Amino acid sequence: MFDRPTLAVENEFGLPIHRTSRWIFNCYVVEGGDGHVLVDAGLPATAAAALALISGRDGSADHAVATHGHCDHLGGMPLLHNQAGTLAHLPARCADYLDGETPRVFGAKAALGFVPMYREQPFSLKAAAQFGRASTRIGYSRGETMVFRPPVASFLTDGDPVPGLEGWHVVAAAGHTDDSICYYHPDSATLLSGDAVITLGGRAWFNPEWVDAEASRATEDRLRSLEVRYLLPGHGLPIAGDVWARALAFGERPPGRGLLPRCSRRFGQWPSGGHDRRSDPT
Repeated sequence: MFDRPTLAVENEFGLPIHRTSRWIFNCYVVEGGDGHVLVDAGLPATAAAALALISGRDGSADHAVATHGHCDHLGGMPLLHNQAGTLAHLPARCADYLDGETPRVFGAKAALGFVPMYREQPFSLKAAAQFGRASTRIGYSRGETMVFRPPVASFLTDGDPVPGLEGWHVVAAAGHTDDSICYYHPDSATLLSGDAVITLGGRAWFNPEWVDAEASRATEDRLRSLEVRYLLPGHGLPIAGDVWARALAFGERPPGRGLLPRCSRRFGQWPSGGHDRRSDPT
């Protein structure tokens, strides 16, 4: 009953960007001048769907970039490398993690703040299973060192151009993790936000899962300073328009009367003074 077709392949807002999604895990295919770039190939299922989409367009999957090193954003990269020779590019901080530094991870209370997202997109048992397997095989989680077996073509830092994509650049976005980055295209005002900004109920939400509250606040300030008409998040549905006008601030508890929003507000990790009064928690 859980896996009636939930693998979505959609063109986003008429942009040269396509989304492959199963449950809350989004992978984006961005058309470049000479090929395609995949952003956050987090599950083998979404990566395989992205390759099928690209093959159907007689294209090539030249590059795959990640917004951070969590397993749900890297899990499809080995498949891309093995089947298409796709070059992998990771955030610069991942170089330290691969050299043995232990990444900071958030705990259970932060994860409880995120729980309203679990009903934002149709549940898939297959996606949950792939996520569970990836958590021990790639990336980092649970306070352990990072694992990544495909060769890394480059490490990306703030201001770098995005490999294979003219006009796109990297924006540092620490807070959710120390290595988090986003990808921004100023000409179209498009932000591929990874987990720095997710969406809930058609609203942007600066992620309540964080390892560094001050960094999260600074990232929110920086991203709000960018003109963003199209927000394509790592989790949640893409949105368009004046995306910051109704955005839930960092530390702002989610509204809603359901069980998951109530659990989030009651048991989540909320920074001191972080509840933005613009939100009505009822």
